[in-house]
Amino acid sequence: MTTAFDPIDLAGTQLANRIALAPMTRSRAGEGGTATELTATYYAQRASAGLVITEGIQPSVVGQGYPTTPGLHSAEQVASWRKVTDAVHAEGGRIFAQITHAGRIGHP
Repeated sequence: MTTAFDPIDLAGTQLANRIALAPMTRSRAGEGGTATELTATYYAQRASAGLVITEGIQPSVVGQGYPTTPGLHSAEQVASWRKVTDAVHAEGGRIFAQITHAGRIGHP
């Protein structure tokens, strides 16, 4: 019988178990919408879930709906999320980014 703790292949990504950390808005982005050291620590501490799904990350400056939410549209932001990804991988986890545009309420 398959359990939640059994490994699974998710479209070519090997997950240690079938547990996922659902995305939750944290509103703790740093200057310029970057992921911070605290962001890396937060997600690394949760890496034992088979899959970690990040909080919503806006793909463009006009996609931001709320202050202090992170982005993924500048080189600085991409570099900051690389540190988060590396921290999760160092703990044996897998991480997917939830790309979220705020739609018509979006503003820079």
